[in-house]
Amino acid sequence: MTEKWFIEDIKKLMQHRQKVVLLDPHGLCEFLLPILEKNHITVLRTDASISKKWEQEKEELFLRHEAETTFKGKDLVFYITRPQEKLSFLFDYCFTNGCLDLSHPQEWLKKKIFTNTGLQVQLDNPMLLTAAKMGIGKDISWWKKIVQDLEEVINLNEELLPFVHRPDEYLKSKDETIKRLFEEKLHELLEQPYLKKSAQTLADEVVKKMLDGLAYNEISETLLELYYKWTDSATYKPSLETYIRNYKISNEVNPWNAHPDHCFEKLDQKAIRQIADYIRDKSFVAERLEKLYSRIFSTKNKNNVPVWWHDVWALSHLDTRAISKLGSLNGVIDYYTETFSKIDRAIRNLYEVFLNDENIIRPLQEYYEDHNHLMLQAWFGFFNDYKSDQQGYIPELLSKANAKTAIIVGDGLRYEIADFVATELQKYFKVDKQVMLADMPSETEHNMSALYVGGNQVLALQKDREASLSKVSSKNISYLQLEQLNYGTEADFLVLTYKDIDNAGEKLQQAAIKLFSEFEKVLIENITLLINMGYQEVYLVTDHGFVLTGLLDEAGKIEPSATGKKDVHERFIRTVEKQSNPEWLSFERPYGEFKYVYAAKNHRPFKSKGVYGFSHGGYTPQEIIIPKFKFSKKNDGISVLEVLISNKPDLKEVPSELFIIKLDAPKGAAELFGTSRKIQIKLFAGKTQYQSSDIFNIESDSVIDKEFSFNGNSEVQAVLLDAVTQEQLDTAIIKKSNLRDLGGLL
Repeated sequence: MTEKWFIEDIKKLMQHRQKVVLLDPHGLCEFLLPILEKNHITVLRTDASISKKWEQEKEELFLRHEAETTFKGKDLVFYITRPQEKLSFLFDYCFTNGCLDLSHPQEWLKKKIFTNTGLQVQLDNPMLLTAAKMGIGKDISWWKKIVQDLEEVINLNEELLPFVHRPDEYLKSKDETIKRLFEEKLHELLEQPYLKKSAQTLADEVVKKMLDGLAYNEISETLLELYYKWTDSATYKPSLETYIRNYKISNEVNPWNAHPDHCFEKLDQKAIRQIADYIRDKSFVAERLEKLYSRIFSTKNKNNVPVWWHDVWALSHLDTRAISKLGSLNGVIDYYTETFSKIDRAIRNLYEVFLNDENIIRPLQEYYEDHNHLMLQAWFGFFNDYKSDQQGYIPELLSKANAKTAIIVGDGLRYEIADFVATELQKYFKVDKQVMLADMPSETEHNMSALYVGGNQVLALQKDREASLSKVSSKNISYLQLEQLNYGTEADFLVLTYKDIDNAGEKLQQAAIKLFSEFEKVLIENITLLINMGYQEVYLVTDHGFVLTGLLDEAGKIEPSATGKKDVHERFIRTVEKQSNPEWLSFERPYGEFKYVYAAKNHRPFKSKGVYGFSHGGYTPQEIIIPKFKFSKKNDGISVLEVLISNKPDLKEVPSELFIIKLDAPKGAAELFGTSRKIQIKLFAGKTQYQSSDIFNIESDSVIDKEFSFNGNSEVQAVLLDAVTQEQLDTAIIKKSNLRDLGGLL
């Protein structure tokens, strides 16, 4: 408010004259001059160091001449640092133009405060002047708090963060009185007597006290508030990260006694190692994790809490008692999809972080395997009820599908991955989550054939499977790799394959685990894109899931002790002769000379050729229970303005390199929909985007023309998008005519 009161007085005086005298003989109000400059008012100032009368008169004469020549006709303030009675050539300006007398600035402030608040000021003069400097940029409520002693003039909660971020720069910008007062406040916070120190030293001491307080859970409210603001600020956070890197935390700090919102990776590592060491001591783990509850589920400091703590919590809090009560295969499937698949996800996330740290991951893996063993026993117990519904799924789906249907076929898409994708997308779209049971053996050639072809046929090549699907469905299907999808894609029925998961697993083995989060992002982005492109239904299916075994040595694998001729794979064995091993599950699946397929009642692989990381082909819930999800647009009841490309006939033959797209918001649309909409046009040559318009607004009952170039192409596609949701509103094909542009002569 200080600047507001000051500039109001100046501008009031300038209403009739453009030149105002500002009297400040004690030089206390120099801090107000930047306010004048900010308001484009020229300042001419006297030199307080000049003491001889003739020199003062000469200075004033020159200032007057400059004002009447160089700055004639411009708003100008004479800043005078001597008493009015000592003026010579500028004396008459005080009366002929205007004069703001701040010889006693505290009195001026008291009047302003009383006029605006009705409150009498009790602050002493030096503190009142300091408050005036701090009051720049503050509102009237701040002044009320200051006058009523409800808030201190220097509020550390507001000033600490910019100070510790750039200490030298911060203090250099402050008036000396404010700087001294601020430094005194910092010493009070540090519980130290005042000593003159550099800005960086003070900042280092403040931050060390804050970090020590977090480590030992002895932190003041002021420093804790600083910490929360700092961690939550994109602007200031880089400096905090630097301070944390340079901070040396003592080895004696107890991770269980630290502040729950601390920022020390070393303490998290120490804590997880203790939990891993005592993972089978349920009371110990429960007690320790209860101490970490506030940290794991913190709402104030998510950025400094490792996400893997949520996975440790999920793994340790699984209640396996429900498994023994499962009474049917459907019951087991429901339990797996609703509960246990989340534990599969948790251990996968932990593998991603700790796979190279055996002391941590092996105990956690063994703990998971204890739970997984119970899950598998329930699953194998209802083996006789197993029946795959995968054969011929896509032909059956397409036989009933309407135009604008897309099917994403993943290769090795585990249920928990699809479930995460669905959970993220259900915030925006309608999601129908169903389950499919993969056929056996659950490997790509066999199961992709089941999806595309059916009838227990096995086609080795993807192109043959696609040809069969097109023939059986009698639909005009377009086939794409998922990564090729873009707004230029046009098809009523679209089948997209996504092989990255399985390919990465085969090529990278365990190293592929770190890529799964990226695969999830690809699925989320492309399902969103398909719905925005106008696809009414988007399906997500897969050929099979996969098993993750983590740390595994040769001794942990299963001997493939089969009689007769056999073909051994990691998760299944093909044989010519029937086997009698009670620990194996038998499937009649003729394939070449082989008649039977066997899978172990286990999640571990058979001893086979190649490096083992994770694989598919066996009979486990992780491989057999797979997603059959459908995504569609929500009917949210929100009406928006309809926008169309209105000159499509003209775009079929364009005689020049340039063309115009006309956009129309139909008349009367505002009554049914919104009154305006932000839109954008993207141009594609084939499947490649080569140009995009800016984002612009269109009002109802209006037409907008946008000019574009073919950029050397003979045919392009225009896609009209909602700029906010990226929903596709309309498309048009633009073709360049073979006729030359004759400039209207024809």
